[in-house]
Amino acid sequence: MADLIGGFYPKPRNPNAPDFVICKASINIPQFREFMQALIKDNPGEDWINMDCLLSKAGKGYAKIDDWKPEEKKDNVDLEEDIPF
Repeated sequence: MADLIGGFYPKPRNPNAPDFVICKASINIPQFREFMQALIKDNPGEDWINMDCLLSKAGKGYAKIDDWKPEEKKDNVDLEEDIPF
């Protein structure tokens, strides 16, 4: 599956908008539905999608899946061995 979020189109914030307005976005429902159905099928059990809203070189907005996951912590470190005294 591509990293692009199908059917979701972010747009730049209007310069006259209040500070609490981050951006605008449009959703093409048929395209977004198709994207979501494929995403759910490929990622069962996932409850969240993180995304980045980006600007192409041509100046058009697009959204991309942010698939960063934190590294799992290793719990087998013995803290007493790290104490210098």
